[in-house]
Amino acid sequence: MTLARHLLAPVCALALGGLPACARTASPPPAARHVVLVTLDTLRADRLATFGGPPGVTPHLDRIAREGAFAAASAQVPLTRPSHVTMFTGLLPWQHGLRDNISPGGVPEVPLLAEVLKGRGFRTGAFVSSMVLAPQGGLGRGFDVFSDRVEPVEGARFINTLQRRGDQTLAEATQWLEAQHGQGRVFLWLHLYDPHDPYEPPEPWASRFAGKPYDGEVAFTDDLVGRLDATLARLGLREQTLLVLASDHGEGLGEHGETLHGFFVYETTLAVPLVVRGPGIPAGGRLAGTAALADLYPTVLDLAGVPMPPSARPAGRNLGPALRGGAAPPEQGVYAESLVPLLHFGWSDLRVLRDGRWKYIQAPRPELYDLQSDPHEATNLVAAQPARAAALQAALGRILDDERRAAAASPPPGAVPVELLEKLGALGYVGGAAPAQTSTPGADPKDRIAEFRLANELMREGLLRLQEGDHAGSAARFQELLRRGIESFEAHFYLGRALMGLGRPREAALRFEEAVRRAPTLADGWQALARARLALGEKDRARAAYEKALPLAPRDAALRRSLGELRRDQGAPAEAIALLRESVALDPGDASAWNALGMTLGGSGRLAEAEEAFREAVARNDRNHRYAYNLGLALVRQGKRAEARPFFEKALALEPRFAPAREGLAGLAR
Repeated sequence: MTLARHLLAPVCALALGGLPACARTASPPPAARHVVLVTLDTLRADRLATFGGPPGVTPHLDRIAREGAFAAASAQVPLTRPSHVTMFTGLLPWQHGLRDNISPGGVPEVPLLAEVLKGRGFRTGAFVSSMVLAPQGGLGRGFDVFSDRVEPVEGARFINTLQRRGDQTLAEATQWLEAQHGQGRVFLWLHLYDPHDPYEPPEPWASRFAGKPYDGEVAFTDDLVGRLDATLARLGLREQTLLVLASDHGEGLGEHGETLHGFFVYETTLAVPLVVRGPGIPAGGRLAGTAALADLYPTVLDLAGVPMPPSARPAGRNLGPALRGGAAPPEQGVYAESLVPLLHFGWSDLRVLRDGRWKYIQAPRPELYDLQSDPHEATNLVAAQPARAAALQAALGRILDDERRAAAASPPPGAVPVELLEKLGALGYVGGAAPAQTSTPGADPKDRIAEFRLANELMREGLLRLQEGDHAGSAARFQELLRRGIESFEAHFYLGRALMGLGRPREAALRFEEAVRRAPTLADGWQALARARLALGEKDRARAAYEKALPLAPRDAALRRSLGELRRDQGAPAEAIALLRESVALDPGDASAWNALGMTLGGSGRLAEAEEAFREAVARNDRNHRYAYNLGLALVRQGKRAEARPFFEKALALEPRFAPAREGLAGLAR
């Protein structure tokens, strides 16, 4: 394979008649004082005029690209959560272990971008617009402030509709940025989710882009970027700030039969824009070749003048020198993947290696495209270019060999088991050390796109009815999925939930058993199974299911509370107390966990500690009559009768029919 030798095209040199002075300075330019990273969810590169899109949709993004440098980039996975983890770690999905939006486990214990910058004195703030990026998943590490407040939206019934409109997120980010002004170096991460479906642009963009709501959302997002840039100028930060604009993935919009994203790995969902402006970056530069989102981590650190931590091992390249007009890093193939067909349906996964203009997709029927002459990937050249296809397959196989070795040696928490990947996926049929096979046991996703779309529609209907309390209607939809042979984790899991709503826990437990068999590394399945077992009175089996979930969800406070309460009821107070203390440590704001801890401590005779726990519960929820009563009771049992009275009175005021509080007051009067 021939790789390009130069990454930075000499755009400014050509503009000046070939003079080489535009980027060659005697000494390196100063590092950026501040860093602002804006991730634009679901933004296709071809919506920017900079990347050949229609004019007038993204004037602010196009202007910033002219003022700095830009690159065609590739996502490593066309899904929000794993793609952002790649940006913040510099690792490929198989290295950090998060393969889709519901992957179990958290971000691995590697130095995240925010942690590194905070360690160098940056004040750090994150303002995100979707629950998919909630800080509990691990991306909150290193941020002084992490805001993901999502206000209820009328009619919103799915996680992808539980979002904050971009102008609200920007307003909060702007307020934080203003408060930091003059206080030192700043790292701001702003995440704008608006181009994600459903496409509902506000006015005037809805009218301007009538019939093209996706473009309207993109134009609205572009306007928000312009407002942010104006704020940087108003605060006097613009010239000192490294501004990085990138998308996490694109959108299918019906091409190749894919309406949204996450299933296929065509350029509709992998090709994303990357725009960088800041001190020392010549205006008008364009990076030749294809950058990768994994490149952001080392590039941002370099442009901010921050050394790479010794424990960091990013897979991405440092593009900083090339952005400044210096030497380009060595070219390397760009890896990408989609495991959604495998993990959710038992079909084949899809793996990609991009080398310049050539793109190879490993699938049961492999694909090879010349993106220069065929940007829409209409003509598969595997048969016409067998030598090139074989070379790319072998190069991809070496990457998959690395994945296999890493998965077998020390997989990240919650990672996909190597046995599953070898049984149904790419690891089972291609590798650099062995002759490649031409097919896989799993079905080719190209042959299942109609089923996938039908599954999504039935899934959507089933979830709507489940959330509306129509458990019978919900169960019917998921049973139809199974009848059609679409036995995904979700079909069994949500059918189980519907059956629980119908009061049929024994049937639900069977569905949850099937769900965890298909996705043994998803903690939600094990927890649902545990709840079904509890409903059947099978406490030991419930405990076993909860314990399966524990290592898969190391930061799930509610899981630890549930298991702690179960162990208390099973007569294991020491274990229960330990679990409940873990729960309140992970989520100190959960009043119910503090109350459960207090009850367990009180039942063990540790009344002073129980009092402390009940006080925490009341402090966090002073409208719960039981918490107030429990605190009063703990005080009485310690002989603090005078202190107990106001809490009994409070419990009675909150719930006048609560007899134990009335009896407690009567006891104090005797």
